[in-house]
Amino acid sequence: MLSRWLLLLCLLALPADGFSLEKAATRPVMRPVSAATPARHSLMAAAGTLEPKGASVPSSTVNLAKNIVGAGVLALASGVSSFSSSRAALPPALAILLALCSMSGYTFSVIARVGNAVGASSYRDTWAKVFGESSAIIPAFTVTFKTLCGALAYAIIVGDSFASIGKLVGGPALLASSNFMIVLLSVFVFLPLCLMRNLSSLAIGSVIGTAGTLYTAIFMGLRALDGSYAAGGKYHAQIAKNLQPSFATAARPVMNANVFILVSMLATAFLAHYNAPKFFDELAGPEDGGSKLPRFNQVVVGAFGLAALLCGSIMAAGFSTFGAASQGFILNNYATADRLALLARIGISASIIFSFPLNFVGLREGVLDLLRLKARAHEDAVHRASTVLLLAAVSTVALFLKDLGLVVAFGGAILGSALVYIFPALMFLKHKRDAKEPQTLATRAETGLNIGVALSGVMLAAVGDRKSTRLNSSHQYDL
Repeated sequence: MLSRWLLLLCLLALPADGFSLEKAATRPVMRPVSAATPARHSLMAAAGTLEPKGASVPSSTVNLAKNIVGAGVLALASGVSSFSSSRAALPPALAILLALCSMSGYTFSVIARVGNAVGASSYRDTWAKVFGESSAIIPAFTVTFKTLCGALAYAIIVGDSFASIGKLVGGPALLASSNFMIVLLSVFVFLPLCLMRNLSSLAIGSVIGTAGTLYTAIFMGLRALDGSYAAGGKYHAQIAKNLQPSFATAARPVMNANVFILVSMLATAFLAHYNAPKFFDELAGPEDGGSKLPRFNQVVVGAFGLAALLCGSIMAAGFSTFGAASQGFILNNYATADRLALLARIGISASIIFSFPLNFVGLREGVLDLLRLKARAHEDAVHRASTVLLLAAVSTVALFLKDLGLVVAFGGAILGSALVYIFPALMFLKHKRDAKEPQTLATRAETGLNIGVALSGVMLAAVGDRKSTRLNSSHQYDL
């Protein structure tokens, strides 16, 4: 059993051929297979020397799992604590996670199916071909604003992480300031990276990011089991009182309306839908030339399953350790003297340093597209000005807004619900109506399912937005 887990961790940490965000613009084109007789073609395939025509199922599964799990996973423990301080809240929280993960996986597949049917290669293009170019600004704006929330979350995390590292190494008081670190990193690290035209050199970030997240999950699980943060534990007295574990002692209702804060976070936790058409296009089809949808669904099930395992582990470990005291950025709960926590902060920070420019590219391109300046993006003046202004805006907001949980919940409430539930269901329903396919029992059932998904998305966006803006002040950072 242990060997299987080690193999899985190695697969996740290693770069895989196939689509990934950092390789999207630089991935080499496969050379066409040279002409050969059917007999020779069969012999080559049998010998394993036939050149690949796309990404394999395993590599696509690993890359999609990497794409799904982001920095927002570190806020999930605070999502549980927002509606309960009882350990009995974990089972229903995990059940919600699995339910939303399954629904997200289904809608991810829906986008790819509709995109393939209409000949689209992107999320925006799929919407435009289903609803018309005039309304394509709706998903374009949503994706752009989502990347803005992602950039803001990254800035908050690196500021807190490097400030904690500064405290541990005993540096000057200025280095222990989150705001100072945000400014310092924005000017001397993020700006040069974001000004780069070719981001292929950042591909190593995929490996570092995945390894850092996996290490964090293992570290948090270890601390949840060894009791070092419980009363009387090694590190209990080394953290502030408001960060010390706190659990309900009296029986009380576990579920309440604040559970929608967690639901909003989980909408973001399983969000990779704007890349669904790309993953479908990159996946190699079956050798018999048939539909590759069954292979794609294998990728979706495997990737979302791995993502659920990782997100569930981090959420459960964080809440089991700190309960109601779980912070919006859970690593803030751990003592600066905890050496293993230091490694987790370094790993997550390194991951974000490499990931930030990749997210920023999407933000910059989206803003330029909305301002109708995309055609001038190649001009140095436009490239530099847009980079400096957008980075300055993100960093400025991060100086004042310190609650990662609020950013993740608010982004998930509106943007996540739209991208994951509402838009895919609407595209499916419109496409099916325009295609005028025969109405079988299965077609009617799936139509009803998508109507339910769309309505659920609207409800989650409305309720989650209202609840996420009322996150308890105990989740604010102690900086």
